[in-house]
Amino acid sequence: MEHDFTDRQTDRQTDRQTDRQTDRQTDRQTDEGKRPEISVIVPVYNVAPYLAACLDSVLAQTFRDFELILVEDGSTDGSREIAEAYAAKDARVRLVEHRWNRGAAISYAHGLELCRGTYVAFVDCDDVVASANLEILHRAAEASGADVVQGGFWTFSESIQDGKRYAWTQRPGFLPDTLTGRMQCFLPVRMHIAPWSKLFRRAFLNEHRIDFFDVPVAPDVCFHYECVLTARRYLLLPDVLYHYRQRAASIESVKGLQRAERYAVAMARSLEAFTAWLRQEPMFRDVQVQRQVRQPLYVFLLHQLRELTKTCDAQEVYEHARAAWAGEKADALRDAALYDAITRK
Repeated sequence: MEHDFTDRQTDRQTDRQTDRQTDRQTDRQTDEGKRPEISVIVPVYNVAPYLAACLDSVLAQTFRDFELILVEDGSTDGSREIAEAYAAKDARVRLVEHRWNRGAAISYAHGLELCRGTYVAFVDCDDVVASANLEILHRAAEASGADVVQGGFWTFSESIQDGKRYAWTQRPGFLPDTLTGRMQCFLPVRMHIAPWSKLFRRAFLNEHRIDFFDVPVAPDVCFHYECVLTARRYLLLPDVLYHYRQRAASIESVKGLQRAERYAVAMARSLEAFTAWLRQEPMFRDVQVQRQVRQPLYVFLLHQLRELTKTCDAQEVYEHARAAWAGEKADALRDAALYDAITRK
């Protein structure tokens, strides 16, 4: 099946315009009020057992000047009704509803289009945040002038009461000012790529046209990398402020050869879109610089595939990846020696 990136972008734009019509009146009414300092975006899809805990933790923040944007993505398990109930009882909650499931990337992007805050934060709908999360991130952003502030997080499984928690902490300070230093920070295990546990200056995202690409898995990879590359100041905090829930039924738990295919397709499409983004950024218009900046994305892909070979047959993993690439317009993917190294496996 042939995939065309331009057609997908056109379809995505048309769908999002249609969805926006469903909440246009609510948006007009909300815009009449004071603009919040922070917009918190929560994509919602089939998380009924966990959603109330997530929303309660956001609404209990010690920092009060925020709006909470719920992007309900066609849930079928009662999550929609929970989101509607919270929107009805708290004026800070804005709800936009998709008529069918569109995926995390579309939900993130739609939330970004609707937000009005000076800063933007993301929370996954099955996670919870510390009550001081927004206050600490906002204070650091204001004091440092950083475009992005990133905190640490806890990882826990299914129930936060089970006692099994693992902390992700990081050395505090600013990312390097050099391009090479920033590229090295993106490599696996150096930083976590998820948009949550971070605070973004919205003007910075708008200036550099940083958005989420519509891909089948890991839509936040390029979003994070673009922020790392272009933020004037990117600040890491030692504070552990976010609780990330690992669920057996989550997208991240998809393993094996199916995950190899999904990563291969996602990275091929992401590289096409990322290359188009590079060509619009003045600092990356040189072709040689573009090739240099793309290298960490290839390394990331290779790292993901190699991780899969620990539990699956290595030859099958790379064969499935090659088969997935065969149906993609992967011009950017093929524009590197590392592609040959991967496909010869």
